[in-house]
Amino acid sequence: MSERGGRGGRNASWRRHLIATAVSLLALGVAVAHLVAPDLKIDNVTVALLVIAVVPWLRELFTSIELPGGLRVEFRDVEQRIEAAEAMADAALVGGGEGVGAGDTDDPAALADVRRLAAEYLAVRADMRAGSARTQRMNGIFARLVRATQRLAAPDLAAWLASPDGGLRLAAYARLYAVPDAAALRPLADAVTDEPLAFGQYWGIRALDKAVDLVGPDEVPPQVVRRLEDCRPNGADRAHLLDRLIAKIHALT
Repeated sequence: MSERGGRGGRNASWRRHLIATAVSLLALGVAVAHLVAPDLKIDNVTVALLVIAVVPWLRELFTSIELPGGLRVEFRDVEQRIEAAEAMADAALVGGGEGVGAGDTDDPAALADVRRLAAEYLAVRADMRAGSARTQRMNGIFARLVRATQRLAAPDLAAWLASPDGGLRLAAYARLYAVPDAAALRPLADAVTDEPLAFGQYWGIRALDKAVDLVGPDEVPPQVVRRLEDCRPNGADRAHLLDRLIAKIHALT
């Protein structure tokens, strides 16, 4: 084996063990939370967020395994199962929204709820140390933003996406994740590729994926494709999601 091949194999093995450890720690954290707070309710939205959070790591874990014979068939099966789990989690998270398409007026309290949740997200980021506990809190806020933004008939998404307020940008990602909008594709891509907050960028990429599905991969403007290709997220999960999105676009163009 060449030195380069050896390094590649060691890196793949190290990455595989790291991902497996991260997934195990997440499961352990959930178990500990249940023991410490047995009355804590774990609803469908919480399960959905856990699945969505783990899926990118599972993809990386399985694509890192290289065994002779039959691997491709097994991988297709794994990929199909992961996509099915992802779809079910998405349905649980987005389902149950109120107000979209129901009329021309907003729920009077909806905008206040969105602004309150946006501020809460920023406060959690500032007050809590980075880690699984903070991510879990922020995921809960995102889920509530998904529901709150669906109670708005026509939120000012352009202003939210261009806002210096990371909480309002997250609100825009939540709305576009739940209700994709073809007209928002370009400003969404601009916001996502410039997004300085990792959590916001993660959900922004997921919202962008839905927008691409809505317009059709072959209808994505070249300027948007170039913005995505020039974006280099630091996180492995975000990089994987973005690479998958770019591959989807190129597959049908």
